[in-house]
Amino acid sequence: MEVLSRKLPKSINRLAMKFPEDVQDFILEMISADRSIQTVINYIYDFSLFFDYLESKGLELEDVDGRTIRRFFRHIENGYERKVVREIHGKLVEQTFFRENSQSGKKRKRASLRSLFRYLVKSGALDRNPMEEYEDSTLKARSHKRVPVFLTQEEAVKLVEAIHTFFEGRRFVKMSWLEKRDRAILLLLLNTGMRVSELVGLNLNSLQEQHGVWRIIVFGKGGKERVLKLNRTASDALREYLDARPMPADGHREALFLNRYGCRMDRRAVGKLVDKYVKEAGLPPKAKKISPHKLRHTLATLLLMNGENLRVVQEILGHSSIQTTQIYTHVINDEKDGALDRLDRLMEPVAGMP
Repeated sequence: MEVLSRKLPKSINRLAMKFPEDVQDFILEMISADRSIQTVINYIYDFSLFFDYLESKGLELEDVDGRTIRRFFRHIENGYERKVVREIHGKLVEQTFFRENSQSGKKRKRASLRSLFRYLVKSGALDRNPMEEYEDSTLKARSHKRVPVFLTQEEAVKLVEAIHTFFEGRRFVKMSWLEKRDRAILLLLLNTGMRVSELVGLNLNSLQEQHGVWRIIVFGKGGKERVLKLNRTASDALREYLDARPMPADGHREALFLNRYGCRMDRRAVGKLVDKYVKEAGLPPKAKKISPHKLRHTLATLLLMNGENLRVVQEILGHSSIQTTQIYTHVINDEKDGALDRLDRLMEPVAGMP
């Protein structure tokens, strides 16, 4: 099969090879600029959705204007079907999933098309930027700053304990290594705050052990590298998994976390894993929406509640700006609580007035 880039998985190459040549050039430029492979993959998924829409309307890239883009976003407003090609037992299998179009998903699709059309104009492939036409004529949605969803310390413990509960009494003798793998994954997410894309991208050589101390090399957004020390809880769980790790499939020998077929785990598999244990743990309604990324929120929140420096939390999470880290300061309520308690004492004299 002809490929666009050997840095991309087979299934993603298959999607990208359907795009116009100028769009393929943009993807190669992103890869050359050391954009993270996960970002490139996300853009390719977005472009695939867009070009499928154009094909359904009998339109070419040169026909696109602001109205076309507006109608595309209306078309996917309430969700859409995404066709994904996965490698299973060495074969490419096409699967269809329905995806909700979240607020963050909408922002990313706008960003991906904005970057694409800006490139196409600069490279001379297009005379005008239809994305500018679209954004000039679109009513801006109000920005809502949401408090990050996170688990309390007790809920996080329950989530990890749910792994043993799930496997206990079930006949998973041949797959007993899965319990160790799942425990290592949850504890790594909770104890390092790494993104799920960073987790599934880990290789065996991402681990370093010296004098019994384990460190893990994480490649984040923009190819930025950070090294995190694993605490005893996380390193013990990881060591148990490595001792039980099965023989990997061809082409996946370096992958740290494997699925039951011996292939590298993907983001969707980790998401399903978290969903399974959230249900098993019987967490409250607020926690039922916990995703792998919400476990990142959990670590940040617990660190700040423990009195850790905001700058240190920024470095652990790999945020390029400390403003991003500041969204977690909502949990530092000690000073506010104290102020309100003192106000209560001030109001005592008037409390008994009719």
